[in-house]
Amino acid sequence: MLQKTLLICLLAMLGVTGKSQVADDVYADRSQKDTVTLNIVSPANLDKSTKKQRKAEQKRLRQRVDSLGHAKAGVALERGYWVILAERINVGRTGYTVNGLNGNSNFVFQQAQEGMVQFAFNHGRPGLNGMGGMTLEGKVGNVQLRTDKNGNVNYTYTLIGNDINAQVDVMVYHDSDYAQAVVTPTFSGPQITIYGRLVPYIRPRHQ
Repeated sequence: MLQKTLLICLLAMLGVTGKSQVADDVYADRSQKDTVTLNIVSPANLDKSTKKQRKAEQKRLRQRVDSLGHAKAGVALERGYWVILAERINVGRTGYTVNGLNGNSNFVFQQAQEGMVQFAFNHGRPGLNGMGGMTLEGKVGNVQLRTDKNGNVNYTYTLIGNDINAQVDVMVYHDSDYAQAVVTPTFSGPQITIYGRLVPYIRPRHQ
């Protein structure tokens, strides 16, 4: 008690306010303090080996996903039910390119013995299908399927209808479902190359 009185006098001489006195009184009896345990977690610093492992695992995951997509695309071609959702179209061998397309309106597909190629560029002109492009339907024939030495799947067929008579050459790139389809008219018209993902597709009956 004498030591506490001396400490108070000393603090008063040093100009410490009564607020400090209150704090001293509050914490003087440590038995009354609440016991709180804080678990302070610092962000982990990944070393170079850990970062390399994480990148390698992400790469392996992407490869597995790509391989799965490639396998699905191959099966879809074998069954004859597939669609390429166009992201980009080249018109003519040295013609112009249309990017950023809506795959729901720009595509090429096969449904067993039926095939369709549709373009809808929406460039301000109605076109043959009312969407700035054309919709061409026909019968599929002369189908050939093979895989080349690089692992690319090649699929060719003819598409013959009232408004189209063309050779269609599809290639699905190795370990991917990304594909290109080259539509070459048999008699006249520009060659058209369609780029996009090839996925399984069965056309609803009402369409």
